[in-house]
Amino acid sequence: MNLPTGQYKKGLGNGATGYQVNIPLSVDLADKWVSHWNAGATYTPKAREASGVRADIRGTNHGASLVYLHSETLNFLVEYVRNENQAVQADGSKAWEKTAFLNPGLRHATNYASGWQMVSGVSFPIGVGPSRKDNGILFYLSFEK
Repeated sequence: MNLPTGQYKKGLGNGATGYQVNIPLSVDLADKWVSHWNAGATYTPKAREASGVRADIRGTNHGASLVYLHSETLNFLVEYVRNENQAVQADGSKAWEKTAFLNPGLRHATNYASGWQMVSGVSFPIGVGPSRKDNGILFYLSFEK
């Protein structure tokens, strides 16, 4: 479920609750290599455009990654992700917006005696295809038990 946390009047979010389903698949390729795959779909009824016009929208997402397990706590990876989502237009019509990124990076885990694990990472999203001029840097931090 995607909650309406953005401000649709400012073009941040769509002011509606959306529903998403994803199918994951992980495959061990070799001793130190693993691949992860995801495919999903989203449906958002009564999504809003900045002026308040509403329409039901849908979208798809898919991605894949190749991970090199350098050690128990250090992984190098490259990911590819593509999204195709509808957006409500001011006249109530819908337009497709597409994004695609290649994302090389690394992640490191710190294990604690309590069973907690802190995972930090950095990656460098590179826009390809419809996103070819969108590049960036992404920092990641999670705490897991």
